[in-house]
Amino acid sequence: MKREFERLGRSPFDLLVIGGGVYGAWVAYDAALRGLQVALVEKNDWASGTSSASSKLIHGGLRYLEQGRFGLVRKALKERRLLARLAPHRISPLRFALPRYRGARVGRTALGAGLWLYDRLAGRDPLVGPHRSLEREAMLQLYRFLRPDGLEGGFTYGDCQTDDARLVLELVDGAAAAGAVAVNHAPVTGLIDAGGRVAGAGVRDGETGRSVTVRAAMTVDCSGPWRATLSGGSHAFAARLTKGVHLVLPALPTDDAFLLPDGGGRRVIFMIPWYGRVLLGTTDTDFAGSPDRVAAQAEDVDYLLSEVNRVLVRGWSAADVIASFAGLRVLPGRQDVPPSAVAREFTLHETRPGLLVPLGGKLSSARVDAATVVSRVMTRLGRRCACPTAERPFPWSLGNDDAGPELDRRSIALGLDAETAALCRRRYGIRVAWVHAILAKSPAFARRIVPGLPFCMAEVVHAVRDEMARSLSDLLRRRIPLSLLDRLDGEVVREVADVAGCELDWAAARRDAEIEEFLACNLRPLAAAR
Repeated sequence: MKREFERLGRSPFDLLVIGGGVYGAWVAYDAALRGLQVALVEKNDWASGTSSASSKLIHGGLRYLEQGRFGLVRKALKERRLLARLAPHRISPLRFALPRYRGARVGRTALGAGLWLYDRLAGRDPLVGPHRSLEREAMLQLYRFLRPDGLEGGFTYGDCQTDDARLVLELVDGAAAAGAVAVNHAPVTGLIDAGGRVAGAGVRDGETGRSVTVRAAMTVDCSGPWRATLSGGSHAFAARLTKGVHLVLPALPTDDAFLLPDGGGRRVIFMIPWYGRVLLGTTDTDFAGSPDRVAAQAEDVDYLLSEVNRVLVRGWSAADVIASFAGLRVLPGRQDVPPSAVAREFTLHETRPGLLVPLGGKLSSARVDAATVVSRVMTRLGRRCACPTAERPFPWSLGNDDAGPELDRRSIALGLDAETAALCRRRYGIRVAWVHAILAKSPAFARRIVPGLPFCMAEVVHAVRDEMARSLSDLLRRRIPLSLLDRLDGEVVREVADVAGCELDWAAARRDAEIEEFLACNLRPLAAAR
């Protein structure tokens, strides 16, 4: 993955994709595999918006069954099974517990029926087992941190999880390997009109300030909440933005996740183990500000903590919050229903000749939705080629079950501890060999960045050299999610900045500015929460 802005000027392309989130990445990857000449541009970093602010789940969405959206759930569960087969290094099974308390809005019989239907819609899935019903004593034995008062029993069921930012990065890398030109930190300055149709866009290099005209036969706007800024808000349909907030909290003594109906019966709250921490979320509230300024507010933190503390023996307070993050959903523009009742189904709009705009959708079903987008592009171009992504292993797939242990042994021989070695394999897949090459030349980079978390300094070097990381935020939020997992002090951030700066030829002033900006941005959400 090399950032080569100058290649964008070598127009024309068959397809310009605007936005480097999960939908933009899947569209670019699919289109490049079908033989199109593709350019993919992102105004900030890959997955820097909603696609790194999700619940990190590849799931069907159990709560949508109550809303009668069986097709949405069936599609997502089919994709869950498919993605787990194509990317076992990227998609992991996760068991969920659903405690049942006295007075709950949905009773035991209805919950059991919903979970039975969820299993049926999922079909045969060897990775994710069927649901189980548990009595009160069994729930308390498994999950001793649950409040016993009013607990009547519960259920467990299976779904999957991922690292959303690394999922997007792998797809961008796959698109580049298939011939796409992919450039981050390259904002679109405006769409180009030629003969009454969109014929590409102006793009500015966020690093040098240089601008180019990227001409393309078709353009797909996957910029999500930022889409209206590209054409002065003139897209021919209304959309509604809702905000989802997650908190990062200390680990609980379980590897299982939890689904908790909130006290008002409006939606559900997740508690999800992730990299040795717990993700607590999410909210669903209307948002009307700038997408660049979405963040957790004190009322979001208060809501999530109050909801989860209803079921914990020892509750959490704002002082326990390690980090927070927020993202925006782009939904159909209905204003007459609560946000959680608005449809999440994917739709595709051709708002102007030459311009396609996806709307809605989910992380879990982005692959199949992107295939629909690319098929529409192929039709408009008068070309035919079947979607290849339903059978193609992910770009960093290990290939066979024997590769993993051998890669771990190699990592340990090069100085990584066993926990860091195993995590590196899951995060990088076959590309962990590139980390090995760094360690072979620089054994000192085997040390952990933070003693309590299994990420090593060689990953910083790899992220800059081979994963297009250009800033400390790119590095410590999305390539290596340390800013979500620990309250990083200035010493750690300066050490990472020194290593990254050597690779990126940062002058001392640039390095200091990066450190100052990173620390300011990563302390602000906690300050707001308190």
